[in-house]
Amino acid sequence: MSAPPSPVSSSDHRIAICFFGITRALHQTLPSIETHIFAPARAMGQTEIFAHLYDQREIHNPRSGETGRLDPEEYKLLGADWVRREPPDGIAEAAGYDAFKTYGDTWDDEFRSLRNVLLQMHSLDSVTTAVLEAGHEVCLFCRPDLRYHDSFAPALSELLRRSAPVALIPRWQAWFGRNDRFALLSGRDAIAAYGQRLRVARRFCETTGQPLHGERLLDWALKDAGIPVRGIGVRASRVRANGVEKDEDFDHPVVASIKRRWERERNRFARRGKSRDATR
Repeated sequence: MSAPPSPVSSSDHRIAICFFGITRALHQTLPSIETHIFAPARAMGQTEIFAHLYDQREIHNPRSGETGRLDPEEYKLLGADWVRREPPDGIAEAAGYDAFKTYGDTWDDEFRSLRNVLLQMHSLDSVTTAVLEAGHEVCLFCRPDLRYHDSFAPALSELLRRSAPVALIPRWQAWFGRNDRFALLSGRDAIAAYGQRLRVARRFCETTGQPLHGERLLDWALKDAGIPVRGIGVRASRVRANGVEKDEDFDHPVVASIKRRWERERNRFARRGKSRDATR
């Protein structure tokens, strides 16, 4: 058996680390970010941190049950080299919220999640534009509200060895598309396809006839741009504004699909049993 390749270490590599969205509980997730993202990246090249974050004082999400105050100054903990903060008001409307509503409501929550997806993609688009203007060809897109459980070092080392564009994306929770929590990208075309997918979102809906859906749009946008994708096992968990870490399913998509099917069948038989008992 051949030995694994040694980690890449070169000051010639320029690595952009991009954060987007809202920080939520950054003071709790930051240690994992420093250990699993910042440290490996700095060991392998020259890093620059970019952040587009919303200037938001509170959060209210009925679908996730998340309600609470946000620290508007918490973003400073990232020590970003480039940062832009923007109030969320009017962003979704400018991104075509009313037009996207005509394609349907994927989450069936009165389009609240649709608004959130548009906010996320606008944030991504803004930070991606800054990265491309700065001339970067290697980019790590990361949410600041995730606690990362595994080092980016192996995936980043692989990324830096590749000469062609590629997207390294977590293989869990694909939801019939591609996990859109974080990614490692090489090549300007790959960075643009991932980070500026809001620009092709309307075409996705028109072409597929489907409502806007984050993971499915990501899969479609990468295929549309001809970007190869490789799944990675790096895990991360969402941390809510109140500091509660959400349980995540890190199973391979095939295993997760089997488990969901089994759960549906179990619930169906349970309902049948209750129905029979009621008629006795």
